[in-house]
Amino acid sequence: SAVAIMSEELSTGCTPQEEAAEEVSVSVPSCEDGAMMEYARKLTLEEARELPQLLSSKKSVKKLRIFEMSLNALRAAFDKLEDWGSLEELELLHVDCEGEDFDIDLSGAFRKLRALQLRCENIRSAYAQKIADYLRQGSCLQELSLWESCGGDEGVSAIADALTTNDTLKRFTVVGEKLTSRSLVAFAKALAVNSAMEQVDLFDSLPVNAEQVSLLLREDINADLFKRVYILWTEELLPLVTKLLREDKHCSGVSVSVTASVDKYLLREFFETVVSNTALRKLHFYPSEDCFDELADGIAFVIERTTTLEEVQNLMRVKMGSEQQLVRMLNALKVNRSVVNFTTYAELLTPEIAKSLSELLIVNDALRDVEVCDYWGISSEVVETILEALRKNFTLTQIMVSWDPDESAGIAEMEELLKRNAHLLDQAVKFVTGDCADVEAAEAANKLRSTSSLVSRLRELTGKTTEAVLCDLEAAFAT
Repeated sequence: SAVAIMSEELSTGCTPQEEAAEEVSVSVPSCEDGAMMEYARKLTLEEARELPQLLSSKKSVKKLRIFEMSLNALRAAFDKLEDWGSLEELELLHVDCEGEDFDIDLSGAFRKLRALQLRCENIRSAYAQKIADYLRQGSCLQELSLWESCGGDEGVSAIADALTTNDTLKRFTVVGEKLTSRSLVAFAKALAVNSAMEQVDLFDSLPVNAEQVSLLLREDINADLFKRVYILWTEELLPLVTKLLREDKHCSGVSVSVTASVDKYLLREFFETVVSNTALRKLHFYPSEDCFDELADGIAFVIERTTTLEEVQNLMRVKMGSEQQLVRMLNALKVNRSVVNFTTYAELLTPEIAKSLSELLIVNDALRDVEVCDYWGISSEVVETILEALRKNFTLTQIMVSWDPDESAGIAEMEELLKRNAHLLDQAVKFVTGDCADVEAAEAANKLRSTSSLVSRLRELTGKTTEAVLCDLEAAFAT
């Protein structure tokens, strides 16, 4: 997959529309899932009419991503479509309804696809009821994401009710909707009888009602509700989420919103619990205000001690004059070998931060994505400081150090080094999994064989434990 110095995509899953490109781009990702076809600009009506035939003839296309299209184009391409070729995933990142209600018959998509992401402002409760009907009528869909609109509580509750009889959907995400505790209660009822659903993601859409959450958890049938429902925990609920984490009754990612006025004892207790919870994989802080010392120190405390956490995303910005907050986190990462993705944005990438980042990249072989600044500029001196370390680092594949850096030899080299690392990882993975046994793949695997990055990537792709992956590594080199 493409590797960029800058990325607009956050790990919460929210991807802004990208700027229009000149042509349709088709790329073949490094994973085994097959080819991905991508329209990086608005799809025309003529192209939409040709899509069904294209999908039918191109059997290698497993994933289709369309950044923007009109409702008419969507209707021309997919309304009542039954032959989806070999397509497994469809991402419609912006459907412009131009005031019309969304009324496309996507029953075929629910019967044939594995994953559907639909981003549209005009999905009302009536269409949400259609989605519920699709889910009841023998759907094969395993992942469904609805962005910006899905009919509010009425629409979401209808979908939740359908989950009482659907046994194929594993992940359901609602983004940008305004829901109430009514929806949470509906999902609690559904999950009480649905064992197939792995996660309902309401993070962006459901303000937590402390009283309602407490009432739900008093019922034994809901004891493990938040192992499968992902929400944003507010400061007032910090003791409750800490308790759930301590009792291993929370899902693998935790998102919290706190301010500098938070009870410092409760915050410290939360961080200590995060360290002790070996099932947790993601720690996320919502951008409620600027970062503060106790938060930065707590994150550093976790990073230094965890051996299982894989992603730390702190969206509370480090303001100018407080650069040491970020430096302390980067210093903690020097001794960590489990965190793969790290995000904390400073207002400006200072020489002090660049020096700490450079020192980190020289000694860390676990990180694949580091995002530390999204300011519009970056100095040539800072670029060179980072480059000195990146030339010696073979595991980092993405870095955010500036939103829009000037084109320069340093930036170009940085991008090439990231691409080099991505290619190395891709080849090493293929060697270990047996997909490629040539000299290049063997050399890549040998170069990365002792790195945490390769081990974590193999775990992601295979679903195996660290111990099993290490055995696979040894077996690959023994043959």
